[in-house]
Amino acid sequence: MRIKNIFLNLIYSFKIKVKSFFSKENIKYHLIGFLIAVSLLITNIIVGYNVGYFTEHTKTYDATPYVIVLLIAFGLYFIKLFFTNKKSATDLIIIIYIFLLFWDLSYKFGFVQNDLLIPSPEGLFYVFKTDYVKIWNNVLDSLELLFFGFLFAIISGTILGLIAGWFKRVSEVTIPITNVITLIPPVLITAWLIMWFPFKIAAIAIIFLAVFWPTLQGMITRVSQIDKKIIDAAKVMGVGNFEMIYRVVLPYCLPGIIISISKSLRGAFMCLVAAEMIGINGGIGFYTETYKAYADYRRVLAGIVTIALVTTIIDIVVNKIEKKIVKWRL
Repeated sequence: MRIKNIFLNLIYSFKIKVKSFFSKENIKYHLIGFLIAVSLLITNIIVGYNVGYFTEHTKTYDATPYVIVLLIAFGLYFIKLFFTNKKSATDLIIIIYIFLLFWDLSYKFGFVQNDLLIPSPEGLFYVFKTDYVKIWNNVLDSLELLFFGFLFAIISGTILGLIAGWFKRVSEVTIPITNVITLIPPVLITAWLIMWFPFKIAAIAIIFLAVFWPTLQGMITRVSQIDKKIIDAAKVMGVGNFEMIYRVVLPYCLPGIIISISKSLRGAFMCLVAAEMIGINGGIGFYTETYKAYADYRRVLAGIVTIALVTTIIDIVVNKIEKKIVKWRL
């Protein structure tokens, strides 16, 4: 019965949303921008399929993967517009379509003649048709390393930060150390770690170092900022040190921990990609660096686009989780 009620509430909410979106006021509000976006989509598809190359190029590619990307972008735009009702969604898709149209026409009309360094949009997205298995497997390798390295760093950094922050003498020793170490990019010691450890362990160690020290430093700072009235009230109730850390300090710091995860996760992924490009034998950074060595810049650019997409998805997912858990930010 409860599941049925939830389902009915969702349907009812969706009906209200549809009715609101297609009301006269909203249709007029979005009509011009929507028509421009549709016109640009159709123009891009026509150029992709029907406009030929006016100058000689090394290779030409099937435009279907590129058109699929255009349609996916339009679908995401419409969903964003439907649920947020913001004109900024239309502005963004128009900018993207104009950029892609300019890029494609510049390539086909011969303004860009270097096939090697600057591929056409069709050539770029054709990579995802031919290399999708390889790209997917490399992304999974990167995410696996990211998961373990990030998990170990967050857990250990949070626990040690709570303890160090609670005991003033320990924090006075730890803070100067963290201030120095957090200024050192973990990527700098990638080559050294690879000399000592297997590739995967070295990658996990780099992620760990990228996240652990900022997490430790942030936790010590948050603990020191707790209102003394809260601590005094807990002490009056006879709460001991470790129970205080577990029952009072940790819940107080939890929102700050969750908020910091997004930035830490993004930074950790960037460090991982950089490490993969330097010497880790696997991952999307390794894929990009491999084809850079062969001067295959279509695949290099495809790797860069993949990295951007993965980073964006990670950021969106973490922010959604953050908003669900940390209600006071809404």
